[in-house]
Amino acid sequence: MSWDALNAAIAEARALVAAAAPDADTAAEGEAYVSRVVTAALATAFLGHRLVQGGLAMALPVYGGPNPDYLMRHAAVDPAGRYRLTGRLNGSERVGIGVYTIGRNGAPLIAGYAAFDRGNCAADGAFALDLAADANGPGSLVLPTDARIVMARVLHRDASEPAFLDLAGGPPPRGPTLVTGSNDGALAFAAHTVRANVTEYMKWVRAAQDLPNRLDAAPADLADTVIGDADTQYFLGGFDLAEGEWLEVAFPAGLTGTWSLHAYNAWYEHLVTPGVHDRNAVPEADGTVRIAVGPNPPRTIANRIDTLGRRKGAFVCRIVGHGTPIAAPHAVVRPRG
Repeated sequence: MSWDALNAAIAEARALVAAAAPDADTAAEGEAYVSRVVTAALATAFLGHRLVQGGLAMALPVYGGPNPDYLMRHAAVDPAGRYRLTGRLNGSERVGIGVYTIGRNGAPLIAGYAAFDRGNCAADGAFALDLAADANGPGSLVLPTDARIVMARVLHRDASEPAFLDLAGGPPPRGPTLVTGSNDGALAFAAHTVRANVTEYMKWVRAAQDLPNRLDAAPADLADTVIGDADTQYFLGGFDLAEGEWLEVAFPAGLTGTWSLHAYNAWYEHLVTPGVHDRNAVPEADGTVRIAVGPNPPRTIANRIDTLGRRKGAFVCRIVGHGTPIAAPHAVVRPRG
């Protein structure tokens, strides 16, 4: 019966994706997308013990426009428990630690947050954070009664050794594990995960399709389900290019904090191709940043995002820590000259 439930969830997901596909190539990539979502759901349900290191599990980046600049780790928490997270920055720029409740469709909603960088760590990059219901003072986060997850976002954008993290206070690792403790329960968990995530992220797909060749502020009901870092501004958009066209996206001068633009396929799967961000962008003389996006974009432009042959897809722009909200980056279609 549980296998039947999983098969039904997969069929529903495939139907949603097929209905949103604008052409045969995008539909074929959508089939692979559903397969990856199913794989990730089954891995979490049946192989979670293989994904844990230092008390934190690795997130499989298959849902809703994952940020390739982050290494993601998470763990379930008991609101009545006491935890201590220790770490060292190593070559990472920043480690953000958030406590989350669970909202609709299983989306994590931020309930508490702390961040560590070179400015508030020890000389060797070491840091520590206590988490408990009665936590108080610097170096601590309160666990509210509806807290369910602690999540670490490690900002890491070079080839150096990433941050080390260790969460103490959770149950000792055991395996092989089954989510809910039974095979049927784990299959039901996987079915729910597939159905909920594909249903939720089809909203993102439609948002990108409604913004061809431009970016705009993410609808609040979508942005609220993915905000992990405080002081984050999201822009979503899509590209829909004819043969020989490319898209120029312009960012204003004077952006501070951490910002990035990444391209995705139509299903918000990252293309595993470099994006443009505050560390690698080459500005114009006036400080603006022009980015060429498309299949084999012009090499005369310093900032390029190659969409690897795709003329349709999606964007996510993230701006963290700038403070004052900005207008959406301007985009214009250019013909290949």
